[in-house]
Amino acid sequence: WASVASTSSDPIDPAASSITINGTFNVSLDGFFDEELQLVYVPATVELGAALQSGTNELLLTAVTQSGITRSRTSTFTYIAGPQVMRQVRPAGMHDGVTVDDASGSVSFSVFAPGKSFVYVIGDHSNWEIRDEFLMKLDEARADSAHFWLTIDGLEHGTYRFQYLIDAELRIADLFSEQVLDPDFDRFITDSVYPDMPEYPTGQTSGVVGVFEVGKDEYVWQSTNYQRPAQQELIVYELLLRDFLNNSTFSTLTDTLDYLHRLGVNAIELMPVSNFDGNDSWGYNPNFHGALDKSYGPPETFKRFVDEAHSRGIAVILDVVYNHAQDKSPLVQLYGTNRANNPFLGPTHAYNVFFHLNHDNTYIRYWVDRMNRYWLEEYNIDGFRFDLTKGFAPNVNNQSLLDGYNPARIRNLKRMADKIWEFDTNAYIILEHFAANSEEKELAEYRTNEDEIDGMMLWGNMNHVYNEATMGYFNNANFNGGYFRGRGWSVPNLVAYMESHDEQWLMYKNLRFGACSVAPNGGNACSDLENGYNVRNVETALDRQKLAGAFFFTIPGPKMMWQFGELGYGGGPRECLKSGSGDGDCLASDPGRTARKPIRWDYRDDPNRYDLYNTWSELIRLRHVNPVFSDPATQVNIQSAGAVKHIRLEHESNSVVVVGNFGVTTQNGPVTFPETGIWYVFGTDDTIEITTTSQTFRLDAGEYRILSKNKLQHPDEEPPATSIHRVDELPGSFALYPNYPNPFNPSTQIRYDLAGDGMVVLRVYDILGRQVVELVNQEQRSGSYTVSFHATELSSGTYLVRLEASGFVFTRKMTLIK
Repeated sequence: WASVASTSSDPIDPAASSITINGTFNVSLDGFFDEELQLVYVPATVELGAALQSGTNELLLTAVTQSGITRSRTSTFTYIAGPQVMRQVRPAGMHDGVTVDDASGSVSFSVFAPGKSFVYVIGDHSNWEIRDEFLMKLDEARADSAHFWLTIDGLEHGTYRFQYLIDAELRIADLFSEQVLDPDFDRFITDSVYPDMPEYPTGQTSGVVGVFEVGKDEYVWQSTNYQRPAQQELIVYELLLRDFLNNSTFSTLTDTLDYLHRLGVNAIELMPVSNFDGNDSWGYNPNFHGALDKSYGPPETFKRFVDEAHSRGIAVILDVVYNHAQDKSPLVQLYGTNRANNPFLGPTHAYNVFFHLNHDNTYIRYWVDRMNRYWLEEYNIDGFRFDLTKGFAPNVNNQSLLDGYNPARIRNLKRMADKIWEFDTNAYIILEHFAANSEEKELAEYRTNEDEIDGMMLWGNMNHVYNEATMGYFNNANFNGGYFRGRGWSVPNLVAYMESHDEQWLMYKNLRFGACSVAPNGGNACSDLENGYNVRNVETALDRQKLAGAFFFTIPGPKMMWQFGELGYGGGPRECLKSGSGDGDCLASDPGRTARKPIRWDYRDDPNRYDLYNTWSELIRLRHVNPVFSDPATQVNIQSAGAVKHIRLEHESNSVVVVGNFGVTTQNGPVTFPETGIWYVFGTDDTIEITTTSQTFRLDAGEYRILSKNKLQHPDEEPPATSIHRVDELPGSFALYPNYPNPFNPSTQIRYDLAGDGMVVLRVYDILGRQVVELVNQEQRSGSYTVSFHATELSSGTYLVRLEASGFVFTRKMTLIK
């Protein structure tokens, strides 16, 4: 219908007016024009007697008044007459998705769509019109196995946008798209984040659009000699790019690699970076699992990040989400959201979000295998953390099969692992599982009897246990579950962690709920305590994190930390993680569970927080160079009863005892040594003589010691008596940090920042103010410096280190104990 109106003095002449279709067929408006309503109504084009062409048609409506005044309007519409689809077997080697042959300019498309009648490829190549030459052929082996396919030849080099038009109704991007365009969210991505991003074809189509490129320049990998860290030695750093960097791009992340490398991290686990709905997310709402989300930057910058990480010996692990898909996914759109009609969808389960996928479906299995191989092959990543793997079965709507032993799920996960290892025998496979221990043990030990297979790893949540200990409630803190043999496993495939993106920060609960030595005013609240030992004091809480680290990083098996944990994140303004429902321990004004959290790089400038970074770094590097802490052959005995806890480690290279007081008062505690004799105290040159294996240690609150039968190899070479090391970072202010270690014997490290160039004097004085040594007296450029100070000739006592630079004067105390 169309409104055709004129004045009453000069009405429309229906016989002179006409409808013209495609410039050839012409019919008058007689019989189609309602004079009273001034409306042209054509119920169907067949009533015009016109023969429409498949694809785009043009309609010209010409209105003529009785006086001869003429007006015309043109409109286009699409007509598909149920085309005759050619049935033909796909060429050998063709697989679903888009395959580009740069040399010839030919591009092949294949889409799995059983039950569909016809499919067109529309896009830039067709000027977004439906053309018969882009009607896809059908390879139908049987009713439930049908692939539509087409090869388009002679495309020039360049970027092309495209979709599949299915049964004249559904427009979708390819399931295996490497890049997609979104009509709702792309306009919010700036050119600085994604330079030269293709534009969405507004006005030409609707829905998500896929992108392919002919003649794309291949990335040239530089780290060709990279070797993955041994699985048992992994120190994984989990991070959410959005909440880790203010400029949350792959390029900026590459610039932070030195920070992580200095920490001792040898694997980075990125929370999901595949395309998700919107531009601001944790990433667990995926729609195109093989396309990088453009809000983090273009693919080339991600490849450079991986390459640069590898150059530092750091592996890259992707968090991937195959339990479910968001409703923009072709897996949902192709057959709809009704699970009875969509074979790709599962029954959902108690922990499910969005649309649960059916891992018993053969095509879902094919798709998962393709996605895994694609990321390994195209982006050179090192492995995966699979989200919510307890949903990888169609029977998990049964609670006992969801949380308990589930043979169907085990089969699916083993099958997936087999396919990954078929392509890459030492790719990391990490499962977020949390099912029955018998099932986790079976998965962890699967195929580990084979020389080249290290097995699947599983997340081990130790958040509650370690947080009880750091808060000072030591009776409920048993660390044995963080050790793989403590769970009855024979292989070191437990990725233990104290914090993750799903758990409350330890520091938050330390500062809010931590214990104290003396309750004020006879009560039981510690928040107002000014004297005594109080975990709710920030500096004390940070020291508790050091203590926890000593009992975490020294246990063999892979370990994981969550971003900024090394700087004591949690408990500051808006630094609170809400529970799955409600606010939990948080304030109502705190960000939502998956909402943005504050980015705290400024914590690095806090000496006490940076001291935690240094302590954890020392523990991690100690672990890297001393096999007693990482070799699964180490015999481990964890004694967690009472406030004074200890870990006994026995290895052919050394024996170590880690002992610490998790109470809030000075405590005596029993410690069992594996043998008598002289033992070394790590961090000092002290030794102690153990005359009987059963000892009693008296430790202050929060104090810990690491003792070894043979002197532990230090992570770094022994520095000269005085040495200066400059880090090429440009600090924003002048600062003198606490020396590390402190107390020390006989050497320590003194770190300071210079915000500008100038004369620098660094001296050490005794407690009476007498100069002991001048460490620095020279011009220095801006940057961060570390000076090694050896006090071999000095006696025990308190000393002062004094920094003078550009008119600023800083003084700190340090203690030498011999």
